[in-house]
Amino acid sequence: MIQDSVTIILPTYKEVDNFPSLIDGIERVKQTSIEHLQLIIVDDDSQDGTIECVEELHKPWVQLITRTEDRGLSSAVIHGLDQCKSEYCIVMDADGSHPPETIPAMVEALQKGADFVVGSRYIQGGSTQDGWGVLRWVNSKIATIMARPFTKVKDPMSGFLGFKHKTYQQADDLNPIGYKIGLELIVKCGCKNVDEVPIHFKTRKYGHSKLTLKVQWEYFHHVLRLVRYTHPKLVSFCSFATVGLSGAAIYVLLLSLTTQLISSKPLAIITAIWLTMTWNFYWDRRLAFWNARNRPIVIQYLGFVAVCAIPVIVNFYLTNSLSEENAIQYAGFIGVVVGSAVGIIFNFLMSKFFVFGK
Repeated sequence: MIQDSVTIILPTYKEVDNFPSLIDGIERVKQTSIEHLQLIIVDDDSQDGTIECVEELHKPWVQLITRTEDRGLSSAVIHGLDQCKSEYCIVMDADGSHPPETIPAMVEALQKGADFVVGSRYIQGGSTQDGWGVLRWVNSKIATIMARPFTKVKDPMSGFLGFKHKTYQQADDLNPIGYKIGLELIVKCGCKNVDEVPIHFKTRKYGHSKLTLKVQWEYFHHVLRLVRYTHPKLVSFCSFATVGLSGAAIYVLLLSLTTQLISSKPLAIITAIWLTMTWNFYWDRRLAFWNARNRPIVIQYLGFVAVCAIPVIVNFYLTNSLSEENAIQYAGFIGVVVGSAVGIIFNFLMSKFFVFGK
């Protein structure tokens, strides 16, 4: 019998039909393996009988929190963890896919020194119940590959998680998006020793899956945020360079338009350069310097234009002079490539420290 206290966090939305069998399974764990066990159900105002169902249970170790604002699975988990006072925390799904009988093994792994424990489908002894379609299997594999830069865990998409409460309290600026908080916790809690316990993942019997295209897009956004968190300088520079490349293509296209619409060639070139700088500014502010919100956008824009002065002059001179003997598109391509080569490092450093700051 495990003597340490354990709290299970169960985020829910319209899962009342799964409660009877799931809570019975958790209660068996409480009776046989973990005496000091509490269940916190965080429900996003399902209005499906969840409140009445919990009240009818009359189980003092089951607590229901109903949220009417700030809904979402990940935020529900965080809300529940903030109420936790036990030594160990377990997070699991409410759809019946996670076996409660695995919880003691997860707690024992933490007691033996693991920073974080994942109930895994993909290690030896783990399995998935038949009923998964090809698209869901492919989605799981792609999501796992995307998580590789952060952890070597074989099932990082698992929602069956275990960790010490003090590990959660050490988390740095949790800000998850979507339905998978495990990866966020592993990264932001600085977990190095992550263990996996095999589980048999069951297919839900009641309710509907929350895995939608919107959720998948949110996961992609979440991974991007984590990359920015773990490698901010590299992501910032790579984003800056990528925006610069896109700007080169935009510049050549704009030259084709402005030279047809504006009779003065120098004015046409200047217009194309100005529009390209505006394009680069917008995407640099959004992608390369995503945390730059401490100055008015107009001031940042003027500073960005000033910083780009040297490569702009080089670009203008080459485009204007070379276009005498070559098509304007080829001259523009040469001009923007040379101008970018001259200014990319200088522009990046000046933009980082003086234009956008932190």
